[in-house]
Amino acid sequence: MDQLPARFNPAELARSGRAAQTTLPVSHFSRFAAILADNSGDVEIRTTFGWTDDKHLIANGTQTCVVNMTCQRCQRVLQAQLSSEFSLVFVAQEEDAEDLPEHLDPVIIGENEEIHVVDFIEDELILQIPSRVVHEDESDCDPAVIAALSGGQEKPAKTHNPFAGLDDLLKK
Repeated sequence: MDQLPARFNPAELARSGRAAQTTLPVSHFSRFAAILADNSGDVEIRTTFGWTDDKHLIANGTQTCVVNMTCQRCQRVLQAQLSSEFSLVFVAQEEDAEDLPEHLDPVIIGENEEIHVVDFIEDELILQIPSRVVHEDESDCDPAVIAALSGGQEKPAKTHNPFAGLDDLLKK
């Protein structure tokens, strides 16, 4: 498997029929790293290039990484493994992307036909971030936070409801 260069022409890689891989630090992916607890870790990308039956230039592959995220329950750092498979179709401009079938995810490479590896995969990384990030086992969370969330605080006193008498009038 060949090393995926920092900038590459997907059509050239597809013509050669080569599979490629690369490992980059999370810090290279600025938008992705901004969502995480810190920018430590590496992203491993493995991909093959080719053409679909209807002659679209495509990259199929996987991305995996272990990153530090913030638990939404206790605000402590937790490690999360993110991985996904992807199929991305390369197009020259946005108008070409609009003409693609919905099941194909476009990547706009522009007129110079080259793309930077970060631009190629960063959106896929962002899409892998779970909507709810919490420790799998609640015992890994900060005990003080869990106590506060589980009722360590007193319940509010019963308040006066000025419309409670309306129920009786409606029943008559």
